[in-house]
Amino acid sequence: MEDTKSCPGPPPDNAASAPGESKQDAADQLRLLIESVTDHAILTLDLHGHVASWNPGAERIKGYRADEIVGQHFSRFYPPEAVAVNKPQRGLDVATREGRFEEDGWRVRKDGSRFWANVVITALHDETGQLRGFGKVTRDFTARYQAQERREMDRLREALRIRDDFLSVASHELRTPLTPLQLKLTAMRRALDQAPNGTVSGERISRDLDVAVRQVRKLVELVDDLLDVSRITVGQMTLERAPTDLAPLLREVVARYLPQAAQVGCSVRLEASAPVCGEWDARRIEQVMTNLISNALKYGAGKPVDIHLHTEAGLAQLTVRDEGIGIAPDALPHIFDRFMRAVSGRNYGGLGLGLYIAHQVVTAHGGDIQVRSEPGHGSTFSVRLPLAPT
Repeated sequence: MEDTKSCPGPPPDNAASAPGESKQDAADQLRLLIESVTDHAILTLDLHGHVASWNPGAERIKGYRADEIVGQHFSRFYPPEAVAVNKPQRGLDVATREGRFEEDGWRVRKDGSRFWANVVITALHDETGQLRGFGKVTRDFTARYQAQERREMDRLREALRIRDDFLSVASHELRTPLTPLQLKLTAMRRALDQAPNGTVSGERISRDLDVAVRQVRKLVELVDDLLDVSRITVGQMTLERAPTDLAPLLREVVARYLPQAAQVGCSVRLEASAPVCGEWDARRIEQVMTNLISNALKYGAGKPVDIHLHTEAGLAQLTVRDEGIGIAPDALPHIFDRFMRAVSGRNYGGLGLGLYIAHQVVTAHGGDIQVRSEPGHGSTFSVRLPLAPT
């Protein structure tokens, strides 16, 4: 009987590949991946920074074919001023020391044009931990950089526009109290010069001095607002907290504004009978009250102004409501912005700082301030303040 040997069949589908084949497959896949990437320049450098490999993405971004650049030093991609300060070598030194180096900066193509690049250099070590070279990935961020520059230019142009508008408004607002002040002082000087024996009736002096004092107070308030904005901008607004009852403080502020309310035809209804005690900077909270009430009288002239103060859920709650012109929907989200004026300065004065300062003061106390408004139906400002620091 003839002895026969069966031929081995094909290995099953799930048979494990030899280790050498697996490594070769992985290497082939990695090579195919690198060669297929065209939006990243992927290359390797030797220990001294010379180009050792070059992918199609590098050719597309930098403009060199592989046979033109392999063997050349990678400093060729840097502008002269960067080469002059040894920037390419510093990148290799950082990658050697820390394992990785990344930066954004200008690079140079083959044709001499510059592009804004994101560059990552990675140290490559073998199995023994010995440094064998570097991997370098470069992305062309020129379009992103240009878009960012355009946004920055737009922001600067807007800042310049706001500055110019503010300077125009500020000069007008500062001149507004200065003009009657100057006129009154000039009239007083003339009256003294023309009066027999240099005497003027006490009634006239008192009347003119009252006008002068009011105008000086306006100037002081304007300057204080400007100083507050400066402090807030540089982070120097500090709070001097102390136990405070807001009810008598609010009644005092309202009493101060009653003559102005009568002058513009506003009746003021105040509900603040119960104590509202907590730890606040009284001077700053008074500033918030002042800004909200003066704002209500300005834009709600001829209509009632309602002011309520109470405590609820561990918070002091202050609301100031007017029935005036209201705020347009497109201006409402920006009403607490610096220099924001929701209406024309031709009809309503002001620097556009009062609500901004109020918002900053309330926020610094850990509270919040909100507004509800409808054009032609007035506005309601609501302030909530924690009774104690959080």
